[in-house]
Amino acid sequence: MAIRSAEINVMVTSATKVARALTRDFGEIEQLQTSRAGSTEFTERAFNYGTSVLKETLAKARPDRDVLLAGVANPRLDKTSELWIANPICGRANFSHGIPHFAVTVAHVREQETLATVIYDSVHDDLYWAEKGIGAYRNDRRIRVSERRQVEDTMVGNYEVINSDPCVHQARSTLAQHAGGVRVLGSIALDLAYVAAGRLDGFWSLSAVPSDCASGALLVQEAGGFASGMSGTSKPTENSGILAANGRLHARLGALLRQVQPLPLDR
Repeated sequence: MAIRSAEINVMVTSATKVARALTRDFGEIEQLQTSRAGSTEFTERAFNYGTSVLKETLAKARPDRDVLLAGVANPRLDKTSELWIANPICGRANFSHGIPHFAVTVAHVREQETLATVIYDSVHDDLYWAEKGIGAYRNDRRIRVSERRQVEDTMVGNYEVINSDPCVHQARSTLAQHAGGVRVLGSIALDLAYVAAGRLDGFWSLSAVPSDCASGALLVQEAGGFASGMSGTSKPTENSGILAANGRLHARLGALLRQVQPLPLDR
């Protein structure tokens, strides 16, 4: 059984406080599916409430750190800053449609490096966390990336902000021809948690910004995997795009994706 640090406990406390409200709200979402406006407005209120809770609880615990919303702010993280990156609903479209694949995320980032992360899937009560040099855990049990080596045996995930980009279709088509399966599940952080736990063998996104990747990338790395920018060398918290998998698959998936032209590498 893992022993959580004080830092992780602060993050877990914030995430679970938001998650309690989200779980209650998610139970009501199904009744709103016949009203598009109602579901959208309900989700917006849930997101705004979760944002306020995260900002309040994290600022109270560490008043010297700013709180940045994942996916909302400037895609490039300041090289000198130390801050929280948080998302009350990573997978907001899923939440709005009553699809149980979303999570609350909190990451502690210093100088573009994630030092600790929490990803809480409240629907399934799965709490993922990792701390640099300590390992990756689900419900306090150690997790590891899958050991599959052949691309044709893999199940890989993908998520894009802009699905109309021709590069997105080319990349998905390329991977679909070589991998065992491609899944677009709809939550970057939770998809990366699935990679860390060996549920998915890999994950890529051409368009994910650094703040989207901060939580999940460390989880994959501490689970024995590799997470990088699309070039295969940069940190996923430095530039847009992420590729995550175990060591062997990371290189092979990267080689396939780099066949796509013009691939927007590390923008």
